[in-house]
Amino acid sequence: MVMASSISSRMANSQLDRTQRSLNQAIERLSSGLRINSARDDAAGQAIANRFQANLRADAQINRGINEGISLIQTADGSLEYINALLQRSRQLAVQASTGTLADSDRAALQGEFVQLRAEIDRIASDTTVFGKTPLAPPPPQPQPVKRGDTLPASEVLEPQFRPYASGVKSVAYLPAGTQNFRLEMDSLAFDDDIQLFTTDGRHLIGTPISGESPDHVWQYQDIGSESDANRLLMKTSEGFQSGAQYNGSVLADGTGQYNTTRLPVEVAYNGMQIRWSGDGDRQHPETADQPDTGFNDGRVDDRNHLEVLTVDHVTEDLLIFVVGEGRFNAAATWDRMPIEYNPPPPPTGPVSTDTDIVLNADFGSNLQKITITATPSDSTTLGLGETGLDPIEKAREALGDLDQALERVSNYRTHYGALQNRLESAANTVLEKQAITAGAVSRIMDADYAVEASNMSRAQITQQAGTAILAQANQRLDSVMALLRQ
Repeated sequence: MVMASSISSRMANSQLDRTQRSLNQAIERLSSGLRINSARDDAAGQAIANRFQANLRADAQINRGINEGISLIQTADGSLEYINALLQRSRQLAVQASTGTLADSDRAALQGEFVQLRAEIDRIASDTTVFGKTPLAPPPPQPQPVKRGDTLPASEVLEPQFRPYASGVKSVAYLPAGTQNFRLEMDSLAFDDDIQLFTTDGRHLIGTPISGESPDHVWQYQDIGSESDANRLLMKTSEGFQSGAQYNGSVLADGTGQYNTTRLPVEVAYNGMQIRWSGDGDRQHPETADQPDTGFNDGRVDDRNHLEVLTVDHVTEDLLIFVVGEGRFNAAATWDRMPIEYNPPPPPTGPVSTDTDIVLNADFGSNLQKITITATPSDSTTLGLGETGLDPIEKAREALGDLDQALERVSNYRTHYGALQNRLESAANTVLEKQAITAGAVSRIMDADYAVEASNMSRAQITQQAGTAILAQANQRLDSVMALLRQ
């Protein structure tokens, strides 16, 4: 008969294994200093601590980034202080140059010093560098809208509020194909200025007649009285017309005898477009054309007929807007849609300024929070001093306004930087406090309690020694039984 083991032996051996595991765990925690050495120790605690540790690493980098942002602000503000001093000196020169007692040579000398001051402003703006950034350099080149000749699209020229413009034989803007519900209002003030609308191949759609029985005053004022004159003085590629365009008045709706800024009685349909116009207030009484001093086509308007309105429902091809006249006018425009094509920006010729983002929070599972240090280009062109001069005296007096605006802009820049620096310093303090709190939380979750673990180790060692002795006794009792059975 064979007996492999006894129940008491097995129980003692099992207890000894559990004691050994407890002892190993206590030794591991005491040697590593951590309560959680693997996920089996505390899966939930390990996951929480891992997220906290990710936040701690992020906060360390955030604190560094904030301090770098503060350094960038301080560097930029220091350079702006020098630029401000140069602007102050330039304004002093402008005041001196505005004095009528100066000789031409004296004013020329002041102009020479001003040019040097302006060059120094540009040098400081371009050479102020921190962390590879040039916060005071000129802004990067921007995409430019596609022109027709020298003519910009209406969205780049006209605004919803009335603005002053100069009239003449020069296109105001062009309407790109795809424009919807365009409306132009024009106030010719005390002089006669008239809206003229053309296709790019020379078709005159809306406006006043160039020739005929009563050619309009505005064309005569500009020495245009025939189609050949129009071809020579008006049909230019620089004004947006196609190469080889010829004047064509076959579809012209001139609206002689019609004028109403509400009903817009002059209407023409062309190439799927419905175009309406108020008419010319200077041509609303053609029956008096052969009578002197009747006001018909005399180039003068008053409060009753100085406005003109043009609308186009949907532009199917590019159209050119002219306001031909003898002075200045105010205009405003609205539209629902105006597609604009842009040319890619040219490559920069030197350093440029760009915005700088500073991260303030990147906690695990949350959205990135940041603050933007906006670029503050401070070169002479951006400050509005590119064309400023102190000679002759008229320019010196105009320079005072330019320099005042430049000083105001630099002051606004420095105010902006001061507010940002205060905010970033507060954010840095917050991050440091948050780091301390998070580190404490990680320590409470991860770190071992040495008193507890030492106690656990001592208890496991004592239990292990006792278990070993008990296991030996259990095995000895089994041997005794086997000896009796063999007798």
